[in-house]
Amino acid sequence: MRTHKLSTTLLYAVVLALFMLIVFALTNAGIDPRANRLFGDFDPKGAATVCFGLLGLYHSVAIILFDEDDSPKSSEAPPDPHVPRPPDSYTGFIRQAWYKVLSVGPIFAFICAASVFVWHSFAEYSGIPGTVWGDYATSATPALTLFLLCWACTNVGLMFAAIAEAFNRDLAGIFIAAMLVMFLVAIGNTVGFILLADQPTVEALTLALIVFPLSLLALIGARAWAIVRVNRYDAAHPHGSSSKPRRSQNQRRSQNERRSQNQRRLQGPPPQDMLEPGERLLMHFHGDHAPEPQMLIATTSRFVRASIVRSDRTFVLEQASPSQLVGASSHREGYDIVTVAHFRDRQDMRVLGGSPEQSQAFAEAVTHLARTGQIHR
Repeated sequence: MRTHKLSTTLLYAVVLALFMLIVFALTNAGIDPRANRLFGDFDPKGAATVCFGLLGLYHSVAIILFDEDDSPKSSEAPPDPHVPRPPDSYTGFIRQAWYKVLSVGPIFAFICAASVFVWHSFAEYSGIPGTVWGDYATSATPALTLFLLCWACTNVGLMFAAIAEAFNRDLAGIFIAAMLVMFLVAIGNTVGFILLADQPTVEALTLALIVFPLSLLALIGARAWAIVRVNRYDAAHPHGSSSKPRRSQNQRRSQNERRSQNQRRLQGPPPQDMLEPGERLLMHFHGDHAPEPQMLIATTSRFVRASIVRSDRTFVLEQASPSQLVGASSHREGYDIVTVAHFRDRQDMRVLGGSPEQSQAFAEAVTHLARTGQIHR
């Protein structure tokens, strides 16, 4: 999710809505969408029931669309397998800005609830008046009900993902159990949505108004707790080596060689290839504890976290506008120096390693720049 913008979440939601439109069109036409039964043996009366159930299922497991590892990746060479990578979020879920996480549910739910109006416009069976499906074209209440329940299903799925993330570093059994429970709950949600189409509209809305705020609070609480637990573990195990406390001599030698290569690559001025015409470098800081050495760079038009591919090549990992910059800080996590740039309305940028004195000086200079707009001399 780190590399996903809100537009990506919107794209996934549209693709899901279009897929469900195709499924509804097939079932509404009496075609069983299963591969071995394509010859008109499905009762169109059950089209809405089946498709409502699929909406419950897909929203419950929406997290599977965001299963990327959010650790930095080199664009050219894979990390040395003998060098432990600092642990990070398994699905890219914990490190995300809150608005990215909380936007998945409403975006998915809104687009799917709106697309159901299209279903109803050509449905062979328009439902019984007074039910969610029967009232869908004549009242906004069924759409609101479906919107809230789809959003609630997404919240529940993300809640279990947060619980899984909290344990994925040290307790694999609980991680697996949380993911299994998420899929079991998704099956339960599917059954509930199958029954939803024929439920009285007022009763269904009442249920949605109860379930939705509870699911939202559960997600926010579980994610906040998971972030605290993950940060504590990362602080106690800065190199991600708890599962291998005694490395072999070859592994240690490989890590030392990697660090020596990084140090040689860090010598001299930062690569200038990333600068755009008219852009001027203000300050930068090197870190050396990633498979590829990284930098925090402040220019006249942006703030960047970049990976040094070679002495004359820089790969931009993430960037932010100067107006988003709040400041920077320097602290220790275990044996590592961590330099962190802080922003408003987006996640922090972190770099491991480097000189403690230079890290502190860089943090002070960046904070001064954010507050005054001037370079600290």
